[in-house]
Amino acid sequence: MLKEMNLGLVKMNESETMLTGVQYMLSKWERKLGDTLTIDGVKWRVGIIGDTKNDVISALNEIVKKQNKIVRKQKYYQNKKENQMMNDMLANVLSDLQIGFSYES
Repeated sequence: MLKEMNLGLVKMNESETMLTGVQYMLSKWERKLGDTLTIDGVKWRVGIIGDTKNDVISALNEIVKKQNKIVRKQKYYQNKKENQMMNDMLANVLSDLQIGFSYES
């Protein structure tokens, strides 16, 4: 007899380095971790198998929280780097302007 399975599906980017989506699925077929499913032309991978729907959804929410934390940290450091570059450029322009004024005096 087939047993229904509560699955957490994950969708990754092309290089499989970043999570791009998650969803819950009740499967009537036996699945294993890492199995690939295609739903509406989108490739999903079985990432979680749980006893109940709530267990799977909770686990998916934790995964999304961790992914979001990583993305926020990356954006923070990227913005910090860009702001530092802009501040350096502005400091160079201001110092050039001050040098220009000192020659005119």
